[in-house]
Amino acid sequence: MNRFRTIFIVLASAVTLAFFSCKETKEFDDHADWKKRNSAFIADKVSDHGNDMPATAAKGAKFRLLSYKLDPSKDWASSSYVYCEVLEQGTGTDVPYFNDSVRFNYRVRLIPTVYYPEGQVVDQSFKTASLDPSVNIPASFAVNTVIEGVTTALMHMHCGDYWKLYIPSGLAYGTSGSGSIPGHSTLIFEINLTEIAHTGNDLSPR
Repeated sequence: MNRFRTIFIVLASAVTLAFFSCKETKEFDDHADWKKRNSAFIADKVSDHGNDMPATAAKGAKFRLLSYKLDPSKDWASSSYVYCEVLEQGTGTDVPYFNDSVRFNYRVRLIPTVYYPEGQVVDQSFKTASLDPSVNIPASFAVNTVIEGVTTALMHMHCGDYWKLYIPSGLAYGTSGSGSIPGHSTLIFEINLTEIAHTGNDLSPR
């Protein structure tokens, strides 16, 4: 009798645990109201990143950049801009153009959530927790093949610049998302531009 009673108690406990585990998962859905939360996140950036880019983007500068696809003489919604913060100012004097090739270190996060208070990392070339150019190996891209928000920022960056970008979903992967990136996701990029090769030239051999 005691044996059957013990089995019953164990089974009842397992069912109860499963019920509450399921209930807890539903209560703490990290992506609940995702579209609304991502829009609110960008709206919060407008107040301190809402000025146009200064002539010299020194360390600590915060500003916005209108998507390269849009006419700057017209008025656009806040979701048409990339919101930028200069983490480190580079020493380069040149910027890449639309058809150029570049190398840069990068890390991409989603917006902060309960389970990922700093934002879930969804892609990166970083091999260290913080940027270490002596260790990290930058990835190579054509400027015109990355998402619209990154292309926009790259065409204003100099070699050595290390920027944080807040990119609205419309300038990233839109309503459909991509891989581990849900639709309507604002992306938080860290980008350290390390090399530029203008059209007709090759990036340095690795």
